[in-house]
Amino acid sequence: MTLGWLSFTEQLRLSWLGVEWLSDPVRVVLTLVGFIGLLWLFRARRWLRRVQRVVIVLLIIYLVLISPPVVALAMAGIVNPLPPDSGSRVDAIVILGRGREQSLERVEAAAQLWQNQRAPLIFASGIVDAPELVAMLHNKHIPAQAISGESCSRTTWENAVFTKAVLQPQGVQRILLVTDAPHLWRSLLIFEQVGFQVIPSVSPLATQMTYPQRAMLLLREYFFLGTYPITLEQERQTLKQPLAGVRSQIVNQHCRL
Repeated sequence: MTLGWLSFTEQLRLSWLGVEWLSDPVRVVLTLVGFIGLLWLFRARRWLRRVQRVVIVLLIIYLVLISPPVVALAMAGIVNPLPPDSGSRVDAIVILGRGREQSLERVEAAAQLWQNQRAPLIFASGIVDAPELVAMLHNKHIPAQAISGESCSRTTWENAVFTKAVLQPQGVQRILLVTDAPHLWRSLLIFEQVGFQVIPSVSPLATQMTYPQRAMLLLREYFFLGTYPITLEQERQTLKQPLAGVRSQIVNQHCRL
């Protein structure tokens, strides 16, 4: 379940804070060990000993979750349900922003798809990442007329709605969706929800990402997949926005790239 008293954007921000905190095993282990040590001072109290056992179990679970075999298994579990790439030509390649550390890999993936003549257009989406993605695509010597984007969207739901607002008038229906493996299944569901025909295209995670970082990113995405029906109801208002109004917002906020 989601936290009903928080907006989806606030929940999203908290989830990223949680991912960042849990991605540092030294910090997590020291915190839990310190907590155990603190409770040990009160070992005469039976209920505190039970809490110590719970903390020890949580520590073991955490260490198992960040282990390479479990990370590999979780990655396979979130990638295997994706439909295969048919290799057919589409109307546009859409890249989703996911932080600067992931930009290089997804730009290279999108550029390769374009060079393979899979689509005539590459479209970047994301309030922070899209301008950088567009600049990196230019540096790949992809013609300016083949690159477009928007820098208004703050969530994956807004990625889909804002992308539709820009690309629908151009007759774009079938897209290759480029993002990292943990994010791709949820993104596929959302972009199909707004009416796109989607072929998923996995962008590798940045090589510098550690196993704990990958584990927490996967855990976050499994959580959002599990709560997708609830989130879908929360985002009905986003999905029902008149596209003319979204286009006006893009123009007024100078988000078109």
